[in-house]
Amino acid sequence: MDEDMFFKKKNPENICRFCQSARLIDDSDNVLCSRKGIVREDHTCRRFAYDFLKRDPGKSAKIEALEYVDINK
Repeated sequence: MDEDMFFKKKNPENICRFCQSARLIDDSDNVLCSRKGIVREDHTCRRFAYDFLKRDPGKSAKIEALEYVDINK
């Protein structure tokens, strides 16, 4: 049985890219894990610990320009 399929989580954020034990390396497809060594960034294991500082927030929605309305009339 494939290890990735066995430990696959329902939450897509549980990948090594966002783990405290992983460090990004120049190769964009891999990370350096202090426990497993070099693994793919979409790999996951049971020792996953989420590091919220590694998450890249998405772009915020643009706010449309508001229309000025004079309520004193």
